[in-house]
Amino acid sequence: MDDLSANRGRAALRAGRRPRPFHRGEHLITAGTPSDEVLLLESGLVKVVLPTGAARDPITGLYGPGDLLGEIGVTSGARRSAHVIALVTGAAWHVAGSHFLALRDGDPDVRRLVDETWRKRQRNADDNQLRQTRTGAARVAMCLLSWAREFGTENDRGLELRGVSQQDLAHAVAMSVKTIEPFLHALRDRGLLHTSRLCYRLPAPDLLGHFIATADGMN
Repeated sequence: MDDLSANRGRAALRAGRRPRPFHRGEHLITAGTPSDEVLLLESGLVKVVLPTGAARDPITGLYGPGDLLGEIGVTSGARRSAHVIALVTGAAWHVAGSHFLALRDGDPDVRRLVDETWRKRQRNADDNQLRQTRTGAARVAMCLLSWAREFGTENDRGLELRGVSQQDLAHAVAMSVKTIEPFLHALRDRGLLHTSRLCYRLPAPDLLGHFIATADGMN
């Protein structure tokens, strides 16, 4: 996110506040609670989880520095519909809902940030829907590539995504951990993926993209 107006909106939300730290596993937002504040992430990585009561609660997306969360509940007055859970230690600004609404109504830069946030949510929803049309190997690879490109760190060994578990990946692609294991194994065998605890490394992201284009024969 590099829109200058949206960045000024972020600065308006941060003004006069200090970010609060959070740690892996912490619930920053809990479904069913009142929507009394918005969060602006300074650092770290979080996942949004829909509590469905099923065996696998779907992950609707990951969010990182600069992302705004909780504004839909504050705007609508509805209770929280999802959990926001930290994957990586970080920090976030907490802005009271009443103050956020006043800024949104009076500051065009904050409105721009909200508009940008909603467009990103729609893109994420479209990407999630597109993934569901692909067969297993392609679906897993698409999710990894998308997350690594947006939230990963590049080094001389490739693109690394940290903090995401195999269960997180499985829930994001609507599969079980057992189901995705052979797909991860296939990616490792092709040299397209290296894994370690809470870390996925893509040594050649462009080659993984080529794999995705041709992978639907792998069920």
